[in-house]
This record gives sequence, C-alpha cells and structure tokens, in this order.
Amino acid sequence: MNFKQIATYDNYLLASMTMGLLTENEIKCQLKDEHIVTMDPLLNPAVGGIKLLVEEKDYDRALALMKEAEDAYVKDIPCPRCKSLSLTVEEKINNPQDFWGKLKNQVLYGQTSTYSKNYRCSNCEEIFSELPSSF
Repeated sequence: MNFKQIATYDNYLLASMTMGLLTENEIKCQLKDEHIVTMDPLLNPAVGGIKLLVEEKDYDRALALMKEAEDAYVKDIPCPRCKSLSLTVEEKINNPQDFWGKLKNQVLYGQTSTYSKNYRCSNCEEIFSELPSSF
C-alpha cells in the first residue's frame, strides 16, 4: 500500500476526528508524528505537524469527503459581524512556474508553493483568517 499525505495538523483532536471521518467511510488512513507533537508541542515546526496519510487510490474521495464536511460545518457558524449563516471557504494555492516566483516563495516561506485558506461572509463580505468560534 502506498500512502499519500492529505493534510497536516498541529492539533491531535482535529487530526483524530478527520481520521475517524475517513475511517467511517472505509478509507484506509493513518497518522504520522502524532506522538511527537502530542508529547512535545514545541517540536511541531521541526517535524512538520501531524500528518494525515491516505491510501493513494482513495486520495480524491478522501479530499472530497473532507471538503464536504468542512463546508457543512462552516454553514452552521454565524458571521461575528452580521450574524448571518453565510460563511464560505476560500482557498488559494500560489504555485509559480517561473524561477523568480519559486525563488521568492522559497526565501519568504521556505517552500516553492504556498497555500492559504480564508473564510468569507457572503452577506457582509468580511474575511476571516481563522474560523470564528461557533458559540
């Protein structure tokens, strides 16, 4: 079996919950480095966090399940500004093809491509970098 990394977490509970979701849907998966990060959270940056690995053949299905679960969860959280239930997820991948773009990302972020996720209220257009708490 070949496994492929699908997500990285700095929180064991979230990693375990996601793994449970995938396991319930009969997707073979495993966590890597969860013991190191749980025992000493200061080592999280050194090991790159808790990695969730799924079997390569199930990668696309697992990604779709995780996206669907996040979208369903986000729909139940009210916007802190306008209190409407209209939050959406915005993901952006910056993967430059030219040398200078890759060099800039490598120098600034330590990797050639970057990924960011924001949450936007479609009612008031407010953008949040972190998911607002649901209570």
